[in-house]
Amino acid sequence: MGGTESARARQPGLVDLLRTVRADPARMPERLAVFAVEYLGPLAADSVAEAREAERAGATRAEVTEQAIARGVRRSVVDGSFLGGPFIVLLPIAFVAALLAQLRMVLELAAMAGHDPCGGDAAVEILLVQGVHPTPEAAAEALRKASRAGTGGGSKGSWWSVVRRQAYLIGLVTPEQPARSRIRKWLGRAGIGVLLLFGTVVPFVWVPACAEMYRRATNELADRALVRYGSAGAGAPARTWNRSVLRPGLLLVVLRTVAAFLATAGAVLFVLLTGARVADYELLAMVLVLLGMSAVVVVWHYLRSRRARSRRDGEH
Repeated sequence: MGGTESARARQPGLVDLLRTVRADPARMPERLAVFAVEYLGPLAADSVAEAREAERAGATRAEVTEQAIARGVRRSVVDGSFLGGPFIVLLPIAFVAALLAQLRMVLELAAMAGHDPCGGDAAVEILLVQGVHPTPEAAAEALRKASRAGTGGGSKGSWWSVVRRQAYLIGLVTPEQPARSRIRKWLGRAGIGVLLLFGTVVPFVWVPACAEMYRRATNELADRALVRYGSAGAGAPARTWNRSVLRPGLLLVVLRTVAAFLATAGAVLFVLLTGARVADYELLAMVLVLLGMSAVVVVWHYLRSRRARSRRDGEH
């Protein structure tokens, strides 16, 4: 596990990586691909080595493949859904975390198919699976241009341009089709706006939507990777991942979100019934109560996720 230890020791933080991609959002796919190969490639190699041991112990290739995909989906959902309340500004960081979880999964699937997750062609393969470039030659040329451009010196992109580019890479949104009606387009934007608005005051109100989008996007990316590496036809049955929204894990998150709504409504009623005020403003008291509740939930979820991640890393 020496490669894993050294990779963790050398890996920069998500904030540093986000600063790099914000400097040049147009080359974000190439920079993330190179980062993933350099820092996540050794981790993927270790995971695949464990998968080989599981195969020797009697597990089938289909089983270890599904385990790798399940880990990738779980990581993308957990890391990408850490949003809500006053910490909505962490959206770009959460998207980067979800993207890295997806890329690690792609590297693991590539390694299972015999590719080197730390090799020179690994970044090219990532860009092809993501659909960023149509051919290996185009992907390699884009990587060369990104390398020559360096990591600084350009004008920073807006946060919106960074988030929009991240959402396309993750697979949460797709390029708009010409045939799509203008009404549907604006209804979609209005729905996202309402979700963001409620998410600033109600703790984790949009986690169910985020979790479902990450789940679907990561599973679809896994399907493309299996087709790319030929794993779908190498003795592994066609994947039948559950596309239904009514799943136990998602249902639990929905119930927690309903509880958050009820708690928020209770807090508002409490302020109204007691006449609590801050600086003689009742509305200000409501806002502070809601923000305080949201902050408590965010911290609780962060500590819980950190403990779960520590246990998972200890097992691997």
